[in-house]
Amino acid sequence: MTSYHYLIIGNGAAGLSAAEIIRRRDAFGRITIITNEPYLFYSRPGIAYYITNQISERQLFSRSHSFYREHRIDLRFATVRSLDLEGQLAFLDDGEPLAFDVLLLATGASAIRPPFLGGDLEGVVTFDTLDDAKRIIKYSRKAKAAVVVGGGITAMELAEGIRHHGTRTHLLQRGDRIWPRLFNEWESTIVENQIRHHGIDIHYNEEIAEILGARGRVAGVRLKSGRVIKCQAVAVAIGVRPNLQLVQKLPIQQDKGVVVNQFMQATIPTLFAAGDVAQVYDRWTSQHNLDVLWPSAINEGRAAGYSMVDVAHGCEPRYRYQKASPFNCALFFGLHLTVVGRVNGSPGEDVEQLSYLSRGSSHVWTAPFSPSYRSAWDKDGTSSLRIVMSDGRIVGAVLLGNQELADPLRRFIEQEVDLSNYQTSLMAGGTKLPQTILRAWRDWHQHW
Repeated sequence: MTSYHYLIIGNGAAGLSAAEIIRRRDAFGRITIITNEPYLFYSRPGIAYYITNQISERQLFSRSHSFYREHRIDLRFATVRSLDLEGQLAFLDDGEPLAFDVLLLATGASAIRPPFLGGDLEGVVTFDTLDDAKRIIKYSRKAKAAVVVGGGITAMELAEGIRHHGTRTHLLQRGDRIWPRLFNEWESTIVENQIRHHGIDIHYNEEIAEILGARGRVAGVRLKSGRVIKCQAVAVAIGVRPNLQLVQKLPIQQDKGVVVNQFMQATIPTLFAAGDVAQVYDRWTSQHNLDVLWPSAINEGRAAGYSMVDVAHGCEPRYRYQKASPFNCALFFGLHLTVVGRVNGSPGEDVEQLSYLSRGSSHVWTAPFSPSYRSAWDKDGTSSLRIVMSDGRIVGAVLLGNQELADPLRRFIEQEVDLSNYQTSLMAGGTKLPQTILRAWRDWHQHW
């Protein structure tokens, strides 16, 4: 019996999910995963909770050595330096060529390096990996003050993690409020109040001009306004970019990531991509979009695994991947956040298409609204609920604080449930909005 070789570059959510599907569908194939990190598979969302001591390092790891043995996965701690797609060869850092039948690129995305002078000083960190988390803990314990740059989920996690270790923390925002591409003004206010409640100083309309150093270490930052903040650590979370270094010069279709079809296949049939590096067709925007989301990476990796087995065996791929509504949930400063579907903090504004994303985000969330989109919301001092509707259907939702309606709203959005009969009540917003959603949920659930 012929044994096919499945090569996976990347040991994250997408890569490992693909390997599990491949082994389920091909009991005899050879599976190799190559990772440039010195660790088994671990939870990247979990490292934020590791920084705040909510979980231990051991709890980050959901797969042991025995898992790889039992699934007959050859895990190699190495770096792929180049690819020969025509010859179906990968060249490792030691020069060894590795032949493959099908290849999955699951290399993820990396934080954008600090673009200002002094970005290479000791004490400057980004937040991608477990090793980054360990550095952040180390610097936080030593620093009297730290500066965090960024406005997305990662910046919130960094600020909370650094502050947890007793370090005075300054959070710099380019604009006049937190995350305006996602939140409306009230949602930003809720988050900002929580941040201040935890003793963090927020500075609006400020950007770093230069990181100041002394003896090779961070000593402060000079802002574009001319102000200087003394600090001993700087954490930068200004976005991530897909890791495309291996394929940038190869003859495949690329945009912001590797453009793939509904089978997670690149324009070369034996090459697949999944996770943060893959640009997948999105039926809501009718474009190929990037997601930097853990659930998306898992689902894309599984879809790629199915297709890789078909192609390796000489068949046309059969498993069509249908991109789900972008979904994320997070907890920072004791505040729960769920975002699903089409949302935009500033409806009607001409929102530029970014060349990068914040980790835990989606291009769909920053896309301009269709003229048919209307939003309604309810709020109190510590919670907020916002829905977006179009043509009688809820297409997006943001929940801050109370999460009781997170699952019903996600189901409504995923299954494109027609709620025309409730639209007038839903669009009225206010305190009756949650009750209307629950009533619609009960009615739909009874007949589903």
